[in-house]
Amino acid sequence: FMGYHHILMGLIIISTITVCKSSPVNTHFAKDSVLLAGCSSPHSMSSIYVLSLSYQKTSQTVLHGTLATDISNPISTALKSSTGIEVRAGYFNLCVRRGHGGEWECSRDALALQTRFLDSDPLSLVSVASAFRDDIVFPGFLMIQIVLHSIACIALTAFPRWHDEVPKGDPHPSRSFARAAQFASGAAALFGLLLALWQHTAAVAAGFIMSTASYSYVTWHVGTAALILGWTSYFLLVLVFVIILLLRYVQGSEDTDE
Repeated sequence: FMGYHHILMGLIIISTITVCKSSPVNTHFAKDSVLLAGCSSPHSMSSIYVLSLSYQKTSQTVLHGTLATDISNPISTALKSSTGIEVRAGYFNLCVRRGHGGEWECSRDALALQTRFLDSDPLSLVSVASAFRDDIVFPGFLMIQIVLHSIACIALTAFPRWHDEVPKGDPHPSRSFARAAQFASGAAALFGLLLALWQHTAAVAAGFIMSTASYSYVTWHVGTAALILGWTSYFLLVLVFVIILLLRYVQGSEDTDE
């Protein structure tokens, strides 16, 4: 029989799935277990990314000074003679395509992608995206969050079910398991918040700097799908935390009345 804790476990599992979907990693055990997708499959998951960088033929920046013109003109000339590329960066993988209608090629090996698209990448956007992935995006919050998800689910399995016989008819879980579930879900929500904020802030800052430094010959976009999945995971964990908190409050009130 199902109990209320099964609903909480379901919310945590959904939260874990959304985090995995928003994290672009292709595990070595993908064939046997789960493919943590996003920038790992050119056919289905190239739309899940943190930051996208691409070229545009013209610049909207008003140039002042001879040096700025001397830097901008070679970039403009190089872009007119090439098709340009679009690069999408995730936590672990990169996806690249020529122009806006080419086929995506996804890999963890930035050097291989850079060599493959060398003639269409005058400003080396593949290297920039690789540096963003390796030096700015931090997957540690993601890993900690998944571990805390597991701890919360394990603690929730100890909650009594509707048909269980409990001492004195008390339907509430033991305090130790309730505290463990509350702590794990609360901590996971905190790391989920840090993950979502850092992901968005880092992508916006990196994209803005690259666009400015290239005199607007590079355009950037934040990955909407990954952003939505990250925030969805966070709000689900907050919901679980609040429900467990209310449960403990009700349990404490009943103990006081007795």
